Amino acid sequence: MIPALILFAVTYVLMLVFSKYRPYIALASGIIFIATGMLPLGGNCTPIGASANITGIGILRKEGYEVKNKDFFKIGIPFTLAAIIPAYIYIWLFYGV
Repeated sequence: MIPALILFAVTYVLMLVFSKYRPYIALASGIIFIATGMLPLGGNCTPIGASANITGIGILRKEGYEVKNKDFFKIGIPFTLAAIIPAYIYIWLFYGV
């Protein structure tokens, strides 16, 4: 996996340096940055967003508890916001992004 990431990074840098489509590449990278910032929302807020959520719900069902989406959202959304908002504030303050 590491060689693939290195290859991606090198290709990206070369595209920025030698391409006449530099503004479009920069726009695409901004969209990718925004998308990666929003990805944790699906994993933390929904029962099927992450394998740990599915495993945890499976264990609870095995023990006789029923977890509904509404119950999961009541817990998942506040914890997700508590994790993501400080991270965005940190990035905004220290990196000006």
